[in-house]
Amino acid sequence: MIRVASDHHLVRPDPTADGTTCIDVPATGAFVVVMRDDTLYCVRRMSHPPARGGSLSPSGSELAIAEIYRAFQRDMRNALRNVLPHPGGLLFHLVDARCLELAVRRRVPRGPLVSLDPLIERAVWPLRVSRGFLLGGRKQVGLVPRPGAAPICEQIASLPGDPAGQGYTLIEDDMATGGTVTDVIRLLQTAGRRVRCVIPGIRLGDSTRSGILGATVNPVLQYRATGNGRGTPTMELIDPRNFLFGLSGLVVRLPDGTWGRAPYWLPFVRTSERLGSPAESDRDFAILMLEANVRFFARVDQLMRRTVRVADLQPDVRRLLLSLEMTEPSAPVRSVLRELMTRMDGWCGLITGLEERSMGTPAGSAPL
Repeated sequence: MIRVASDHHLVRPDPTADGTTCIDVPATGAFVVVMRDDTLYCVRRMSHPPARGGSLSPSGSELAIAEIYRAFQRDMRNALRNVLPHPGGLLFHLVDARCLELAVRRRVPRGPLVSLDPLIERAVWPLRVSRGFLLGGRKQVGLVPRPGAAPICEQIASLPGDPAGQGYTLIEDDMATGGTVTDVIRLLQTAGRRVRCVIPGIRLGDSTRSGILGATVNPVLQYRATGNGRGTPTMELIDPRNFLFGLSGLVVRLPDGTWGRAPYWLPFVRTSERLGSPAESDRDFAILMLEANVRFFARVDQLMRRTVRVADLQPDVRRLLLSLEMTEPSAPVRSVLRELMTRMDGWCGLITGLEERSMGTPAGSAPL
């Protein structure tokens, strides 16, 4: 099930397996970073808008964009090696998304199927919710609709009924503490909807907890720490797309009160708040990721024979830039990224000020 690749391990869950596959992570070994391969999902989101304005059709550009995105993932892994120091080194597990989805769907019982996973929205009822944060990533403000989605109460009201009383099944991409799933189940219960089962694709931690608020939990993959030193962090979950500018990211409240998405690096988000990496590495990591993003968009510009501009980005990321008055829709994305590098300290100061005013803390108490 696990195969060694160049700088990572490929994990292919068995779609025919009925039980949970446990993967043990020795506490004294390498620090394991688990990532679902989101390449196909990201290519679908990335290829169509730029291709409409370039010389290639969307179908003709998808394979090339996939290779460009994989190169970005390699850059990201190299950057993470610089900010997640561990005596045993880092070991990346890249989970096959297609095999994981097939394994998730195999274990779905009868009854309405609701997905919290943005990568699984075919033949399910999507519930588009996320944890919302203030800019900077320190302060959580609870569950909110994903940018562009309907209010949560309306989404729940639109879910199909359960006349047979079989209960709803929730699909979740990954689960560590289970906090998000717990809050979603509470919301559904308040609306009179019973959740029977939760199926996470990937679950991290040593928890033997078999249920949440009366719902069973049946993960496909269970990562667990073993050996002496348990309790010391040995693993982390990461979505690569959260580090690519303009595609996804943390859901953050913007100065105008709307919601946008910010990549997991400065000046927008403290990486240490999302990954548990040393705070003193945040700035260096941001520069590495900005350089990786510049390379990504340079390759896309060359492929499409046009310049990708802010107007081409996903609306929730475009809103982030415009709300902060960082740029204009016509600006080339590569120029914006370079400007973020050269003016990093100034933008960090601005966003720190916005964050502190929102939190009601004294100015200058927690610089980015």
